[in-house]
Amino acid sequence: MDLFLLFILIISFIGIKIYFKKFNKEYLSITSTNCIKGIFILFVFFSHAMQYISVNHWYDSTILYLRGHLSQLIVVMFLFYSGYGVYESFKKKGIPYANSMPKNRILKTLFHFDIAVLCYIVLNLCLQNPMTTKQIALSFIGWTSVGNSNWYIFATLGLYIITYASIKAFPKKQAILSIWIQTFLFILFISIFRGSYNAYCYNTLLCFPLGITYSYYKDSIEKAIQKNNFAYLVSFFTSLLATFVFYYLRTDNLWCYELWAISFTLLIVLITMKVHLQSPILNWFGKNLFWLYILQRIPMAIGQYYGYNVTHPYRYFAVCFIATILLAYEFSFIFQKIDKKLFKKTKSRA
Repeated sequence: MDLFLLFILIISFIGIKIYFKKFNKEYLSITSTNCIKGIFILFVFFSHAMQYISVNHWYDSTILYLRGHLSQLIVVMFLFYSGYGVYESFKKKGIPYANSMPKNRILKTLFHFDIAVLCYIVLNLCLQNPMTTKQIALSFIGWTSVGNSNWYIFATLGLYIITYASIKAFPKKQAILSIWIQTFLFILFISIFRGSYNAYCYNTLLCFPLGITYSYYKDSIEKAIQKNNFAYLVSFFTSLLATFVFYYLRTDNLWCYELWAISFTLLIVLITMKVHLQSPILNWFGKNLFWLYILQRIPMAIGQYYGYNVTHPYRYFAVCFIATILLAYEFSFIFQKIDKKLFKKTKSRA
């Protein structure tokens, strides 16, 4: 499995540019953020695949070590960039964008997700996997699962609703404060009904309002951090130290875990200020993140049904990876056409 880590490293170095004296002005561009998301969706795939197979050879040790220590941090950049992207769009397009959120953000995400859920339901019927009526009903909002990954979609939908309600109800700074407060309450709500055993469903969600806040204060943050390399290094090592400190405190308290996630997120953002990733392969993975995330368990479930994950774990991994890419490509191609008809883009304000 370390070969998969090597694969990630090799494609990450395609087109890479490192800034020693200057700063990467494109660190939050769509291409740059897609590349970072591309790296982490590959780690998500690996993490999910390890739920189906068992490997513990010496040539698996490095990536298994990373998986164990990164834990839920593999999703924090998705949340941060999502929050950042939402508020950047609001800054450019204003109230018309906010008005379009129920349809173009919330309903669109739910529509795509429910199509995937239907695919899993059909798969379960074919594989004769039992499902309850309640399980099926709640799976369409991501509260339960029919074999698919679900918690992230439920959380994302909730965070979109919180953002929409806050932006519509309050002016800018008050809206951001409202998003933070409601996200705290959202975390508490999920924690009560999910319990500490399912803490992965909510222990990184503060990275979403962090992205919104970063967008709002972006100019001030860049002015302070990118003033010179000394200011940057102070910020970098402060984030690095905080990441290590909260790593050791994360098991003691939910909010320490959230602070660990926030510290790591800021650390990645600071790294991208100096390291510009431009890999077209990573860009594709990041651009198609949703379908890669939501469809990957289909080939995994089929391979598990036939026992391929036990008899040939490495081949199983490779076949599932290739199959996931093909599924994501097909679904992305199909829904690009469907979305153009169902969901119109909001124009930027003059």
